[in-house]
Amino acid sequence: MQDLTRTVQEAELWLSANDPLLGAIINNGPSLPCKVFNKEPFDALVQAVISQQLSVKSASAIQQRVHRLLPNGELSADAFSRIPAEQLKKAGMSAAKVRTVENLIKFALAKNNRFDALHQLPNQEVKRQLCELKGVGPWTADIFLMFGLKRFDVFAAGDLGLRKAVQQLHKLKELPTADACAIIAEKWQPYRTVAAWHLWQTVD
Repeated sequence: MQDLTRTVQEAELWLSANDPLLGAIINNGPSLPCKVFNKEPFDALVQAVISQQLSVKSASAIQQRVHRLLPNGELSADAFSRIPAEQLKKAGMSAAKVRTVENLIKFALAKNNRFDALHQLPNQEVKRQLCELKGVGPWTADIFLMFGLKRFDVFAAGDLGLRKAVQQLHKLKELPTADACAIIAEKWQPYRTVAAWHLWQTVD
């Protein structure tokens, strides 16, 4: 935890020094809490699926109801596999998202251990493998990289909240495209995840 805290502090100092506009947001807002990275990888992936196209408040409420269904609070793929689909739907998940979670469970529990191996793979390969699963797109994969695998240099450029935050940050007349946001975010390497979190705070 100390190493994680130190990395976050270094990231915030570096971002503040290298981008005065973002630095103003960082210095006038809360520091990124390390607890956002303290997630079991499979649970983080499920949470990313739940959060698709939902507000933070709505997604959080569904996540809490789903967690109450888990046996003994266990957050593994095996534990999720024991929740009946109908209970997930009653917790607020759509039928499509339930099917996506079922696909993720199969992926995580497969004997070839591809899910466990994601920790060792570069970001683009993780995204490639996850996006092969129906219901998982680039946004979900990016969120998983950020908070499930603790990758500090990921920017979910297609996220609507981040696009709005970048628009506000640079006082743009129009909402920037995902590609435009990705280009702007290049200046925040190697701490784009930390930059994204602070930008989200301005629009949540």
